[in-house]
Amino acid sequence: MIEKPLTRDDLVRFFGLKPVRTGDYRPLSRVLSALGIRLVGGTTRWVVVWSALGLSADQKPCHLKHLTEPLITAKSAAAALGVDPSIVYRWSKGLVPNGMPSFPDAIDLSNGRTDARALRWRRAEIVAWHSREPLPGYARTAPPFGSLTPRK
Repeated sequence: MIEKPLTRDDLVRFFGLKPVRTGDYRPLSRVLSALGIRLVGGTTRWVVVWSALGLSADQKPCHLKHLTEPLITAKSAAAALGVDPSIVYRWSKGLVPNGMPSFPDAIDLSNGRTDARALRWRRAEIVAWHSREPLPGYARTAPPFGSLTPRK
């Protein structure tokens, strides 16, 4: 499953973009260029997608299912939580209800554009936050040796 090549349609589904019917993959190409993902032969691998999102290639087997599930939009997260999508964006900025832990970090697919509303979340993190369970801890990529300078 992890070594299976991801096609453009698989990536459209994973990133939560609108399904393509006419062969127009421009929204996907914008996301891929913002993340620095280059398709080879029209496909890529999960490891490439995870590294573009700042995750390590070596993940615990229990996290593989969550990492390969499609990302959800604010509208989908709001439907799952029973609130308006604007509330989800408010929570992502840190304005969570009293007594709740901080909202899971959003995955920005817009390359940092302001008010792009191209934020996505992992369903497992949203469900864990809503049920007040600890968020899943995915392995992050380590910085290259020598890139961190010691504090003085």
